[in-house]
This record gives sequence, C-alpha cells and structure tokens, in this order.
Amino acid sequence: KAPKAGKVYYLPAGNLVPGTSIVHAQKRQEGFFRHPVLVVLADEIYAHFYALTRIPPVAVRDLKMCLRMGRTSVDEGPDVLKLAKDSGPMAHETWVNLEQRFKMEQHYLMDWSVDVRVDPVERFKLLDRVDWLEAEQNRYIYKPLPRDLRALIPGTVLMLKNPRGSATLGAPVVILENQFPRFRFLRIKEVGNNPMWDEPLSERFSRSRRNCLVIERNPRPGHDGTPVMLLTAESPDLREPS
Repeated sequence: KAPKAGKVYYLPAGNLVPGTSIVHAQKRQEGFFRHPVLVVLADEIYAHFYALTRIPPVAVRDLKMCLRMGRTSVDEGPDVLKLAKDSGPMAHETWVNLEQRFKMEQHYLMDWSVDVRVDPVERFKLLDRVDWLEAEQNRYIYKPLPRDLRALIPGTVLMLKNPRGSATLGAPVVILENQFPRFRFLRIKEVGNNPMWDEPLSERFSRSRRNCLVIERNPRPGHDGTPVMLLTAESPDLREPS
C-alpha cells in the first residue's frame, strides 16, 4: 500500500535497495540509509521524503533548514511539528532535515518500529519553512525543489545550475520568455563587490551600467538614466542588492 504523507518510515540498508532505484542518484553514502524518514507526498510511483536525524548538522541548524519532531500533540511553536493525537513518539529527539527532499519507489520503504504521524494541520509549518528556504537563495547547501516549468511566467527568478565542482549549486536568472523546454533569460548579479557600482559612480563604467537594471521593491529613479526593475508585491526580496 502507498505510504501516507506525514508518517515516519524506515529507509533500509543501501544494499537492499536495487541499484536501479532513483534514490541512488540522489544520495550515495551508506550513512544515508538505515534511518527513519518523514514522507511528505506520495504519487503513483514515488514517495517523497525528508531525512530524519537526532542531531542536525551545524550549518543546517544555523540556517534554519530543519524542524523538530514534537513528542506530543501539543503545539510548541513554528519550529516544532506536533504529532497526531493517537501517534506514538520518536524514542529520541528527532529533527527533519530540510536541506534536500528525496524521492524513492514506494515499495522500497519499510514501516518504522513505532506508528509516528505528524498532525495534518502542521503541514502549513513545513510548507512555510520550505517556501522561506526557497526564497532565501542559499545556494551553498540548500537543494531547491524540482518544479514543472511549462507554465512558468516571464519575470520569475529561477536558479540556473552551475557546472559540477562549482562553489555554489547555481546562480539566479530572470526568465524573459518561456518556450518550454527552451527559455530566454538574463543573469542576476549582486551589486556589491563590483567597482562599477562604487560611489560616486564613475563615468568610466557608465556604458556597462546602462546595460544593467537594478531590481527594487519600490519605484525610484535608476542609475545613468535607466529604469528600475520592480518586484511584485507578493515577491520576497532578493538576498543581496542586485
């Protein structure tokens, strides 16, 4: 039977999961296996889940890429997922590592030793935290969720993956035209650490600056007679002036 969203399951040893499983393309080290996981979605083929850990990595904790599993059905705030009223607890303090969402063929997951289920009303806490992480643009650790881009609206900011071995996972771009599976886009760069933006603005870089539009929350005069590119009201701010 299909795994249930919000329920804890067991990820068996890697050698018990055939090499053809999609999970091996996502995480290869043996330490990933033989641990509990929290299923958040199940489609016709795959279970989508986050890894559970007793001690989250320091960077994951510092960057708020985790939520703690509660031990009761009492609400303990936005950083804790309370359990369903008839759920058993985890034996130890347990955290949901939100650094990366994984997927695997449903039938390879096993039941956990205890029936542990998150209260369905807590789904909004998980979604809110994931939305926040997606907007934070921390490209050194966080792995963005895959999305269906066929209906992508021009003006959307996405991450373009960098080549393997790069210091960051990707770089932001703004979509100009969607002709799926092809897109026209422009790269987004930070204003800082570039001499052409040093005050007072030098005439030497005026031509280069006129090829750039500053992204702003509110209307204002642009540089060198250029307009500014405005964010929509519901859009989060970019992490750095760009």
